[in-house]
Amino acid sequence: MKTKIALTIGLLLSASSSITLAKDAPMFVWNRTTLGMVEAASAGRGEKIAEEQKCAKCHGKTGVAEDEDAPNIAGQRAPYIAKQLADYKDGAREEKSMVKAARKLNAQDMADLGAFYAKQKPEKAAGKVKSVVMVSAGDEKRFLLPCAACHGKNGEGFGHEVPALMGQKGTQLLDTMKAFKEGDRANDHYGRMRYIASKLSDQEIKQTSAFYSAPAAAPKKKDE
Repeated sequence: MKTKIALTIGLLLSASSSITLAKDAPMFVWNRTTLGMVEAASAGRGEKIAEEQKCAKCHGKTGVAEDEDAPNIAGQRAPYIAKQLADYKDGAREEKSMVKAARKLNAQDMADLGAFYAKQKPEKAAGKVKSVVMVSAGDEKRFLLPCAACHGKNGEGFGHEVPALMGQKGTQLLDTMKAFKEGDRANDHYGRMRYIASKLSDQEIKQTSAFYSAPAAAPKKKDE
């Protein structure tokens, strides 16, 4: 009898965990269809879509944003851009203007936009911070790999889901890391960035953001 009760409780806990994971998991999935769309993406068509959707208003004509709180997407990895747009459309990410824009796009549009911005020249990092322990060495005691292990030695990103960080807007990168730490952003598969960010101090997040960040954007004039 005890064995049956234990088994029943175990099954209920397992089912509960599965429901929780399913609820938290991003809706976007890499499969043959999505991979094929990215592989066949057209940068030329992506440029036209960017013009039609007026992406330059926030991200600049070539993907270099003028505002500190908007991300640079020039030189960003194409699959990563496509996934983020899909996450906005599916509701895995929330930002009013981006959700509104993504709703107008289909999967191939997103892949084409990714291809266009991936070909653009990224902004260079300011280079004010020469060395950050978390970037180059990580912290073995906290089971934290260095940022470079996933994002590349030069912060260039890797694969389909690891974004380029080098030359990113400082304020935007800082806010993003804080959002992962606090759980306000949760579209990272397996919660990897949420786990890492939760282990970092505010000072470590600030130093890491400063290492990768581009020069601060010039303040806009009052009449702009």
